[in-house]
Amino acid sequence: MSSNKLSELKAQIAQLQKEESEIIKADRNAVIEDIQEKLNNYDIKIEELQKKPRTAKTKSPSVIKYRKDSYLVWVGRGPKPQWVKTAEANGEDIERYRV
Repeated sequence: MSSNKLSELKAQIAQLQKEESEIIKADRNAVIEDIQEKLNNYDIKIEELQKKPRTAKTKSPSVIKYRKDSYLVWVGRGPKPQWVKTAEANGEDIERYRV
């Protein structure tokens, strides 16, 4: 590509960037007026927009209350797992597995 062609492209880019800036500047005021009108219509205060959104609380993992081995565990909530049901059916005391 010749340096003349490159100079032309750079000039076009500069012109387009200038046009973009002018369009944004012209539209900006209209956008601000629209936002202000909506704020007034819905009685929204600037402070409300500046509030930080609430973050979702993360749940901490449940503490294991019963453990037969490394894979057979139960937190003591919800339906009893099969290994607990089997142990109780065999007459075992579930408290034997309490951690």
